[in-house]
Parts: sequence; structure tokens; C-alpha cells
Amino acid sequence: MPNPKRKHFMNQHSFNSNFHRYNKDSYRGFDIQSKHGPLIQNYLTRVHACFTKAQEDYSRVCLIRLDLHVPETCTPEALADNRLIYRFFSSLKAKIAYAQDQSMKLGNRVHHTELRYIWCRELSTQSRVHFHVALLLNAAAYSFIGKFNLSHNNMYSRIHQAWGSALHAFPEDLQGLIHIPENPCYEIIRGNDASFNEAFKRVSYLCKVNSKEFGNHYHCFGCSRV
Repeated sequence: MPNPKRKHFMNQHSFNSNFHRYNKDSYRGFDIQSKHGPLIQNYLTRVHACFTKAQEDYSRVCLIRLDLHVPETCTPEALADNRLIYRFFSSLKAKIAYAQDQSMKLGNRVHHTELRYIWCRELSTQSRVHFHVALLLNAAAYSFIGKFNLSHNNMYSRIHQAWGSALHAFPEDLQGLIHIPENPCYEIIRGNDASFNEAFKRVSYLCKVNSKEFGNHYHCFGCSRV
């Protein structure tokens, strides 16, 4: 007779008994990326909750995907926890709030937005630390990343400024440290499952087991509180 305890154990990630491997092609009826190996079900649940909360607040949600790389010169102390990614989010929130405040002072109509985010920390094949990130914003306020030009006052330049602030570096010195992938922006429309599905599948990549460094007393995944 099969041992149910052994079956339960085999379904969990070896580094954390609370993590459950997920090997299917969909989650709660939405497509996921399974070609990179198993995903972590706990992470998928949190992504779904973050998406759902954003949709409850805004009828249209803009999702932006980006990758943040840590320079080789970064000290071990700075990598001992996740202070870099949280400094990035804190700085980006402040820059968005400042931009909206300035726009209001000019008499423009401004749509408020919360900055929600999903992130994971991974190691490259060269053992370089990097973060995969998804930003969720009110699409009435921000619906695209903007021109790839640091002199423009747009989300692209704010992302560079925020990562520079986290690394204590100038935005112009971040060459190769910020990657905006192909088709980085998605619009999630309330009540439109197809738009939810497309964005959820893209972000499910952050939930894969592969490339994550478990067992080092810091989280490999996080997202905004719901």
C-alpha cells in the first residue's frame, strides 16, 4: 500500500516543507508557463491574489515586466538579504507619488495609483543575482512604460532612477543592469478573463523552482500585501 506521507513529501520542495511543487499546465483555470520545470504552488496563489486585489481596485490594470541585475561589485552584506529590491520599490513609489503631485500642481487631472508588485530573486548560470519583477498600476494613470530614454519623465526613467537609488548609483551607470523584455506591458481588464490569463501566464515564470537559491535565510519571492 502506498505511503500517503511519502507522497505528500515528494510533492514538496526539498528545501522547505511548506512549498508545493506544481506540475500542471494551468492554475485555477489560467495558463501558466510549465516549460521551465515545476512551479511553486504557494507562489502562484499569491500572484493570483495580487492580480485579483489590483482588479478590485481598478477596472484596468497595467502590468509591466522587467528584470533588475545586481552588479558584480555589490558587497556580500548587501546581498545577505533583500534590502536592494525593497529599496527599489520604496524609491519607485516615492517617484510616482512625486510625479503625480507635480502633475496636480500644474492643474492636470490625475488618476491615483497604488504600486503593487511581484518579484523573485534568482541566480544566473554565472551565479549572478538578479530579480524578475512585475509592477501593477492603475492603467488610467500609467498604461505603458514610455520611450526608452532617460531624459524623458516617464516610467522607464523612474525605474532606472529607483534602481540607481537602491544601488547608490547614477541611472546612467546602470548599463546592462536593467532589462526590459520584449512585450513588457499588459492590460488586465476587469471581467475579461483573456486579459487576466495572458498576464498571469507571463508572470507565472516568476514562480518556477529552477534558478532559485533556497535555504539562505532570505525569501526568494515576494509580492505586495493583499
